[in-house]
Amino acid sequence: MVEPVAIIPEAALPVEPNPAILPVAESPDDLKLITGIGPALEKKLRACGITTYRQLAALSDTDIERVEAIIKSFGRIRRDDWIGQAKAQHFKKYQETL
Repeated sequence: MVEPVAIIPEAALPVEPNPAILPVAESPDDLKLITGIGPALEKKLRACGITTYRQLAALSDTDIERVEAIIKSFGRIRRDDWIGQAKAQHFKKYQETL
């Protein structure tokens, strides 16, 4: 007899590794400097492996959807322009354009 296979919803699957958001040798940035990110959201982002402005600025549309599902804050990343703010904070801190 064949065992039935359970279908796992995509949102329940673990986030696939993405080079843009993998931990790097850089020291963590203060993500709370980005409007809309407080201590609780910063902790959730760090749990996703996002610790630097560079990683946040490099999120693709697919990454944004997955991260928002994990942090349970749908639409927030685009609405508050975290990507643009991360690029600005990165430039301010490192004088490097992303």
